[in-house]
Amino acid sequence: MYIHWLQWKGINELKNLVNQIHKALSIGSGICIVKNVPIDDDNASYLSIAKAFGGEFHRDLRMPSRAMEADSVIYRVEEDPLNTNEYAYSATNAHFPLHTDCAHFLYPAQVMMLLCCQPSINDGDGKSILTNVDDVLKMLTEQQISDLATSQFPWWQGANQQVRAPILTKTAEGHWWIRFNQATLRREMGEDEFAKASALQSLIHVLNKIEVNPSHSISLASGDLLIVHNQRVLHGRTAFTSKSSRLLKRIRVRVPDL
Repeated sequence: MYIHWLQWKGINELKNLVNQIHKALSIGSGICIVKNVPIDDDNASYLSIAKAFGGEFHRDLRMPSRAMEADSVIYRVEEDPLNTNEYAYSATNAHFPLHTDCAHFLYPAQVMMLLCCQPSINDGDGKSILTNVDDVLKMLTEQQISDLATSQFPWWQGANQQVRAPILTKTAEGHWWIRFNQATLRREMGEDEFAKASALQSLIHVLNKIEVNPSHSISLASGDLLIVHNQRVLHGRTAFTSKSSRLLKRIRVRVPDL
């Protein structure tokens, strides 16, 4: 797993920093980590990086208001004892399988950012799991890739709306992009149809292998800002100890030209 490491050096270096991030996301591995980002009460430093992309913030207003900050731009990824949504892994301390954010949206965000404010109290808990779509495709057959790129899978977008789209798509430049969240698909397809989709099950089998490979996981420290190209990189998380005060803050940005 290749990660492009960068350093926060203040607002005066912001343009250069974002240019490096943009390069890492667009033509690099799609993964970078900015070290030593200030953890401000007003989220000023974090928001300045997100705004510098010049895109549109992704607000998911379905989540509880208590989990949102900065006019619903920032979502607090932490264990929430009041959470009752069985699909909201981000509000639990449970293992979160590899996925892309906003898989059920018609237009998923290209940029997903996670600022580590407080890591888990136990070393090794709550590790971030990362893999590029190209690494996943190397473990699939041509037929499986074709099936995932042509089948129209059902994705949920609201009570009266359902998005249908393939898991894999190829850009005009010939790069593979992915949208995937197995919990969402299981809910929309139903258990029987979900289990019968052989290419889908093969993909899950590959992702399970990747998740247990130590080379695909990393522990974030306080002040680490993980940024991934959300349609080129799958991310997830290992489980962590309940009531550990682990807190990450997430921002999603739509940057169509990325």
